[in-house]
Amino acid sequence: MGNFPEWLQTELDNREWTQADLARKAELSRTVISRVMNGERLPGVDFCKGVARAFNLRDIEVMRRAGLADPEPATDIPSIRELVGTFNELDDENRETILKMLRALNEMQQADKRRGLKLKPKTG
Repeated sequence: MGNFPEWLQTELDNREWTQADLARKAELSRTVISRVMNGERLPGVDFCKGVARAFNLRDIEVMRRAGLADPEPATDIPSIRELVGTFNELDDENRETILKMLRALNEMQQADKRRGLKLKPKTG
């Protein structure tokens, strides 16, 4: 949460908004906005949802900034980006099939580790 007020102020500055503008657009009281900005009050879920709505961001993005949600998993690894991108293009049925396959593979790998084996990638 340490830099949430700073992030919030930067977002206001970028939009050329005042705290009163944010209060109106987020449907929050000016007092609550001021207390969060001054570090006198921690932002809650409703506060974050209001800010997200006002800034046109996803709720989870603001909650992560406020320390109310886990950080976003690293997706800067090319294979992870490809995996997520491909997965998102699948229909629901195929997504479920892939998830079942991944769970089964993970279970096999965990069982092999318990037995002291290590899976080797197939080549060819």
